[in-house]
Amino acid sequence: MVPPSPNVRRRALVSVVLAVVAVLVCSGLLAATVLVPAPPAVLPLAIVVAIACPMLAAWELRGSLGALREQEMHPIAKWRRTLDRLPETKHPLGF
Repeated sequence: MVPPSPNVRRRALVSVVLAVVAVLVCSGLLAATVLVPAPPAVLPLAIVVAIACPMLAAWELRGSLGALREQEMHPIAKWRRTLDRLPETKHPLGF
């Protein structure tokens, strides 16, 4: 397993931040559309945008969180590879 480059971590963190920003902006858009009297033709469009944008961000977020988890688990994977390379020996007392 090759360790991920710092670029992967940076891109994953940017994706997480953008997903949070998308949720905040879309919830603000939806609140403004409901609280301020919006034209009836704009309301369905605003609802679709406010729901679809966070869903698309969550779709991208799935891969980013996987990349971050993989990088966090990398030292453990390295340790396990080192243990796998050790030769198997029999116990001296026969256990």
